[in-house]
Amino acid sequence: MTRERLAQGVSELESRVGQPLPLAESLHKALEGAVYPLSARQLTWVARENEAPALVLSLLGSLPRSSFGSVDAVARALDGDLDATAPQPSASSR
Repeated sequence: MTRERLAQGVSELESRVGQPLPLAESLHKALEGAVYPLSARQLTWVARENEAPALVLSLLGSLPRSSFGSVDAVARALDGDLDATAPQPSASSR
């Protein structure tokens, strides 16, 4: 498949279903109504109750077993976790 055809297919899909939500927006929706502080396990429960997407549930499930005081604290913890799992540029590409 050519890049042009792939781009056209993605464009068609986005026009039908819309742009994907950024993670921060999905996280805020998933934790709507949460009363902090909450443990990682409680955050996952709230997200399930709010019918969060599987990706958000998976990310919440990977949080350290500690207490979080706000959705921003959760986002910071996830941001650090995502940075740790992101591929690092090789020394030759620097």
